[in-house]
Amino acid sequence: MRIQTKLFFITGVVFLSVIIISSLSVWTMNEISQLKITIDNGSELIADTINIHGTMKDLMFDIFTPQTYRLLKDIIHTPRFDTTLREFYKSVEEFKNSFSIFIESPRVKSLLRDDMLKDEYDAAKRISKKAFRKIEALKESLDELERAGVLGGEGVYIHIQTDKDESLIKFFDEVRTTSYYFTNNFKSFLSHFVKSLKQESKVIQRQILTLFWVITACIGLFTIFLSLVFSSRISKRIKIVETTIKKISKGDFTAQLNIRTRDEFGLLSDNFSVFIKDLKSNVDSILNLMRDIGHSITDRLDFTRILKLIVESAVKDTKADGAAILMADEYDEALNVKAKAGIFPHLYPVQNSIDNNFESESIKIGETILREAVKTGKPVFIRDTTQDARFKQKAQEDSRFISSLMAIPLVVSKRILCVLSIVKVQRNTFLTDLDYTNLSTFADYAALTIDNYFKYTELLEKREAEYQALQSQIQPHFLYNVLNGLIGLNRLGDRKSLENAIFALKGMLRYTLEQAEWTTIAEEFLFLQKYCDLQKIRFQERLEIHIYYDSNTADCRIPKLLLQPLVENAIIHGIEPLDRQGELNITARFNRKNGESVLGILISDNGIGFNQKPIEKKEHIGLSNVRERLMIAYNKASFNIKSRIGKGTQAVIEISEEEVRA
Repeated sequence: MRIQTKLFFITGVVFLSVIIISSLSVWTMNEISQLKITIDNGSELIADTINIHGTMKDLMFDIFTPQTYRLLKDIIHTPRFDTTLREFYKSVEEFKNSFSIFIESPRVKSLLRDDMLKDEYDAAKRISKKAFRKIEALKESLDELERAGVLGGEGVYIHIQTDKDESLIKFFDEVRTTSYYFTNNFKSFLSHFVKSLKQESKVIQRQILTLFWVITACIGLFTIFLSLVFSSRISKRIKIVETTIKKISKGDFTAQLNIRTRDEFGLLSDNFSVFIKDLKSNVDSILNLMRDIGHSITDRLDFTRILKLIVESAVKDTKADGAAILMADEYDEALNVKAKAGIFPHLYPVQNSIDNNFESESIKIGETILREAVKTGKPVFIRDTTQDARFKQKAQEDSRFISSLMAIPLVVSKRILCVLSIVKVQRNTFLTDLDYTNLSTFADYAALTIDNYFKYTELLEKREAEYQALQSQIQPHFLYNVLNGLIGLNRLGDRKSLENAIFALKGMLRYTLEQAEWTTIAEEFLFLQKYCDLQKIRFQERLEIHIYYDSNTADCRIPKLLLQPLVENAIIHGIEPLDRQGELNITARFNRKNGESVLGILISDNGIGFNQKPIEKKEHIGLSNVRERLMIAYNKASFNIKSRIGKGTQAVIEISEEEVRA
């Protein structure tokens, strides 16, 4: 149930409660009023009995003492017999009707809730019937005496006393019994009955009021409870939303609302999950942008390819439909699109463009946006071109016109090198503030990438110069040692060996003088074989050489002349001082180290060895040269030397297979 429906329901409950309480209060007041009216009617009946009894006395006085009228008429109004008789008859009839209405009233009957009141009610009806019969008998006697002409004259009382007329005696007796019964019996019992009804009425009034307040309290408490439950649930869910937003603000994208209801909070929970997913996707898009560029950067990447990667990544990992990098030539103010990807309309002048059917108005607008970005050094973001004064008319006229764009200057080494332009071309789709933030961050990274590329290029050039310097150190040193060997052979007069040595030197010189900086294990080991053959001519049987490499290492790339200084050191400093036969082993194979495949190159000898202390560069220039060249050439390479006096020396080079096969 939606919150709006719940609020409507609670409002309806409150409104219905007000209506019920109002109706109940009206009913309560009406019931109490009706009870009061009923009791008042009973009290009026008692008063009517007194009036009837008074009228009866006036009638008797008028009948028995008519001469008194003449004496009292000047002092107090005293009606005549005829008038009194009519009033008596009228009062009796009205009383009978009033009593009948009262005694048969549903309100009176509703008060008869116990047996005592019911008995009193029945007794009142019996007594009333008897009283009314006596009054009827009295009326009949009066009518009979009136027809006889006895009533209305003077001396009636004397006539009654002296005359033995039975009708007069009967009338006199009926007057006495009727008056007595009506006053002492009927009136007294009616007063008692009305009093009992009054007491019962008070009890009922208290019960009605109690019921009214209980129902009112229950309705009020129910309404309050319903409101509290509703507000408590809303507060609880708002607290969940608040807590979740706080977690997300701290970078916890795993936070979820998990509100499983059918109201707006349930809808909010579903949309919030989508929002978190989109937010994480947008945040990840920055990482993807950076990762795509980072994975594509190599030492063989040129500047144009860097720009192309930037625009391709911008389109691939964002909601942009097209992206381009624009740059002004050094001596030309015209703008050039250096790289573009996706759908990119001609907003800017494009030199040597295949499609030149773009309007000058678009160019003018594009130049304005670009100049603004360059001038301020800040991104220009136009969310909706139909709402921007510069684009509004054009965007409304041309359905193919861009709907949203950004121009972000790329600042490299504190100067604006170029501008990255991002566009949306689909109608009614726009770049958002989150896109603006992501792309601005990406632009900063792209600028940093370009800057790093320039610095990396400088570093490569510097490394190349250093490498060439190290290479140039090896060649003279190597030639110096070889020529010394040739001089030695010449002094011995061994012309055959000298000739073979010169031919071997010729092949070695061709290898060393080649322009290539890199070689393979197979080529380097072939060179080492020739070098060792040259040394074998000199040492004869004193030197035994073993050279071997696995076939799967033959194509591995290593710097040229990397191993020759190590072989030379092993022969000259390890084996030559021996007074026994020396042995030299040179091997290359792949090994496993820390779960990674590495190329292992081992150069070992059984020479005199040495005490492993810091090696001075001037004494062992070959070793320091090898170490430095390895550090320049590879990121994952190690060079270690182990030696024991009298036991020989081992030189071990380990290079990651990934790098030697790159």
